[in-house]
Amino acid sequence: MAVALPRRRDDQIGPLGVLDPPDIQIECAAFTGSLGMLFVCVRERKIDLLDVPLAPICEAYFQYVIGSAADDLESSAVALTALAYLLERKAWVLIPAPEVDEPEADDLFDQVEPYVHEFVPIIEDLLTRREERESLFFRAADPVLPYEVPFDTGDVTPNDLARAFERILSRAKPDTVEPLSRPRRSLSDQMILVLKALPSEFQSLEEIVVGEFTRSEVVWWFLALLELIRLGQASVRLEEGEVQFAKKAQEAAS
Repeated sequence: MAVALPRRRDDQIGPLGVLDPPDIQIECAAFTGSLGMLFVCVRERKIDLLDVPLAPICEAYFQYVIGSAADDLESSAVALTALAYLLERKAWVLIPAPEVDEPEADDLFDQVEPYVHEFVPIIEDLLTRREERESLFFRAADPVLPYEVPFDTGDVTPNDLARAFERILSRAKPDTVEPLSRPRRSLSDQMILVLKALPSEFQSLEEIVVGEFTRSEVVWWFLALLELIRLGQASVRLEEGEVQFAKKAQEAAS
C-alpha cells in the first residue's frame, strides 16, 4: 500500500458535509483513491473495510499534522473525523458479535409454566362471566321507534304547555300519605279517563279539569294528555295566548 503526502486543495464542501479532508492518496489491493472517497465508499458499503489497512493512513495523517496542520486546522479536523469513523467501523467488523441461541418452544413453556397457576382464578372468572352473558337476551336497537318520532303541536311550544300545567297545578291540593303497598297507577287507564273528559270543541285546562284534585292526579292527568297528543288522539292549539285542548275529529265522531 502506498500513501502519498497530502496536497492542499481549494476549500469546498466534501463528503462529510464540511470541507474536504486533506488530499491523502491511498493505494491498496481493495481501493485506490483519496481519504474522502474511502470514507464515502465505506459509508455506502461499496468496499470491504477488512481489506483496507488503516495503519498507513493514520501514519500519513500524523505526518500531515506535523508538517502542515497548523496552516489548515479545518482540513486536519475533517481528516480526523473521517479516520475516527473508519476506525470505529473496522472495530465493529473485527469484534465478533456474541451468538444468541433462540429458545425452543419447550424451553419457553418451561419458563412460563410455573406462573400459569397465578392466572387460573382470572381465567375461571372470565369463563363464568361469558356463560352469564350468553344466557342474557339483548334486543337489537331499533332506530325507527314510533315514540322517538316528534309530533306536531302547531304554534304551541313546550313553554306554553308548561304554563298551562303550572296554572292547573296551582289549584291542586297537597297529596295525602299513601301506603307503599298501594297498586301503581296505570298510564293506559289514565289515558282512557282523560280521553273521555276531553271535549269536542277546544277548551282550556281550567274548563276541562273541574272539581277537587291532588298534585299527583294533575301530574298523571297531564302525562296522559301529552301521550294522547303524541298518538294523534287529542289536539292542542294556541288561541289568544291560551293553550286549548280537544279530541281529534275522528275520536269525537266515534
